[in-house]
Amino acid sequence: MQDTTVQTIPAVFTPPAVAKPGHRLAPVKVGRTNATSVIVYIECPDWCTEDHVDEPVISVEDVMHRGDQANVFVPTFGYGAYPIQLHAGIESDPLASDPQLRAAHVAVQDAGGNDYSYLNPEMAEQAADDLIKMAADLRQMARTARLANQATGDPRGDLTPWTSLSRTDLQALPIARLLLVFGVTVVETEDVGRKALYGEPGAMELHVLPGTPQHLRESQARRALLDWHKASARRG
Repeated sequence: MQDTTVQTIPAVFTPPAVAKPGHRLAPVKVGRTNATSVIVYIECPDWCTEDHVDEPVISVEDVMHRGDQANVFVPTFGYGAYPIQLHAGIESDPLASDPQLRAAHVAVQDAGGNDYSYLNPEMAEQAADDLIKMAADLRQMARTARLANQATGDPRGDLTPWTSLSRTDLQALPIARLLLVFGVTVVETEDVGRKALYGEPGAMELHVLPGTPQHLRESQARRALLDWHKASARRG
């Protein structure tokens, strides 16, 4: 039987003839299925980059406004890629009961999207100041660790020849160090086949698709170097 459901749009979302300052009229796709969906127009803040048509909602009350995200990926020379991630973005929930959530605010979440911190503008500024201080402290720690390694003669305190690196080293060392040791240049190209790493140590190219996230680039680079090491061992 043909679905004759009529989508009811609350009067509060009836768009004005002209959007208020800082807003624009934007289309929203609303409905449970494509067959019963309708397009309505709502006031959307200028900072919102959400495509409300490409990301439809069941009810117009479900519309969220979100801006572009800022991201921090913390690498590791152990196993796994980026076990620590932070994502932050401006957002607002127009129909939230909490006025602070209705207003534009900054949401910070972890990699799994399970833990959130909601910050008003003043809280976001304070968090930014704390992160700047942490960045300075982290840079000082890097200098201290480098000097300590150089003083003790730790071979990992400075670059080592690629010929002395084992498969375990390729799995454990920071990818940035490995790229320097092997002389790898990352090249963005649409021509990415099954083979991603070209050339020989000292003049290698890693081909990645344009727009590939940094954590995926590093994962691909490590995997490509491990494949090259395995093939080199067979040849040797």
